[in-house]
Formats: sequence, structure tokens, C-alpha cells
Amino acid sequence: MIIDALWAGDDIEYRYNQVKGRQEIWHRCGRGDREWVLFDAIPSRTIKENFIGPVQFVPAILGVLLDNAWGYNGNPAPVAGNFVPANEIGGGLSLHGLGANIDDWVAMHTGDNYPVTIAQSPRFHLITAIVDTEDVYLLAGLVGVANLETGNGAAWTVPDDGIWVEYDEPTALVKSFVTRRDGVSTITNIGVPYVGHSSFCMGVNDAGDEAALIFNGTKVAIHTTNLPTAQLKPLAMIGSRTAVAKDLHLHDFRLIFDHGIVF
Repeated sequence: MIIDALWAGDDIEYRYNQVKGRQEIWHRCGRGDREWVLFDAIPSRTIKENFIGPVQFVPAILGVLLDNAWGYNGNPAPVAGNFVPANEIGGGLSLHGLGANIDDWVAMHTGDNYPVTIAQSPRFHLITAIVDTEDVYLLAGLVGVANLETGNGAAWTVPDDGIWVEYDEPTALVKSFVTRRDGVSTITNIGVPYVGHSSFCMGVNDAGDEAALIFNGTKVAIHTTNLPTAQLKPLAMIGSRTAVAKDLHLHDFRLIFDHGIVF
């Protein structure tokens, strides 16, 4: 990436990206090696979710206030009890897997809208907390439609395309960063789940040929293989490997990608 630093501080930098032809705001993470992550870009497209905003209200499903009109599915079909406000660090949402049966799961996503490709250099930001790390499986990131379970009442399937972080215990005792194309994956072990809230940013570089993961302020993985070419959408899901409820807390989601055609 070719950049000109317009203004630099200890934790925030304003830059001009000559490749993308845009102004950018970069923020340095609060812990780890304090890697810089993209916070905003003009012009660009941004999907943001604070999980506390009053704009969109879907009482039949949620009973909570969100910024966007999200889609949902799971096994069994989602109900209000799957979405519970988490009164933490400025709000938040508890994605609550009811765990009535083994392998119950719930997911939230942008429905039938797959808005981004890696050619648009997406940057996916999210803060999460896994409440119980035993007998739980989860996935958060960008996914394609191929082999993705989009209905209700069916077993969860791993999509054929995407860039995400996953965890499945007891199958694996560590979280993994995954890039996946046409059912073939590149996987990096990023360690055991963090106790408490953790932040991660998955980003594709300006050239569209490299995906990196910054986890809790440290760059922990760079992938140059099996980068997906399909249209992708943001998704977060959690399931239970036993008949016990599981929770994934979500905070401050942000997806930044290139602007569309200028008319």
C-alpha cells in the first residue's frame, strides 16, 4: 500500500492512500504489539453495527435495538431468546445458542446480501467474548453462499468460500484463522480462546492477494493462498456440541470496503 501520512499521532493517523485514491483513518490497537487497523476510509462503503443503536427494531425476532436489519437462521429456527442485550463495554449483543439439543446453532448475517469480494479489499472488525469455551463451535467473518446453510432446522455446514476465525471444541482446542476457496482451506492456529473480550481485524490488502489477521493488537497470520473469489457476506454463529446453552457476545462490528461505480 502506498500512503502519505497527513497527520500522525500516538494512536490515530490520517493517511492518503494513493492506490485507492482515498483518505483513511487508522487506529492503533490498545494491546498486543499495537498493530494499526483501518478505522474509516473516504470514499468507501461501510457497514457498522454498535449493537445498541435505535435505528432498526425487529420485535418479532429480536426484541433489541440494532443499527441494521440483520438476517438470521439456525437449528432450531431463531427465536427472541437467541438475541439478548449484553450490557457490557458500551452495550453489545449476546448471540445465545439455546442448546436444547446437541449441535443446536444460531447465526446472524446480512441475509441474501453478499456485498463484498476480496477485490474490494474488505476490512472486517469485531470485538467478541466466548462465555463458555467447552463443547462449543463458532465462526465469525466473511462467507460465501456455496455450502453455507441458509435455512432453518438443519445441521451447520462450513461454507466453501470465505475468510474467518473459527473454533470447535472438543474437535480442536485452539482458534484458527481460515481462508477458504472452493472447499480448500489454508488454516493458521492462533491459540487458545482469549478469556474475556478480544478484538480481531481481518483485512485484505490493496492488491487483493493477501489476507491478514490482527488479533488483540498483534498480527498473528498472513495468508496468500486459498483466497476466495466468490461474493462474501459478514456472519457470526455459535453452536453447542452438547445440550447446554452457549453464548457469543458481539460488540462494535465494522466492515469497510471499496466504494462502487461513480456515475
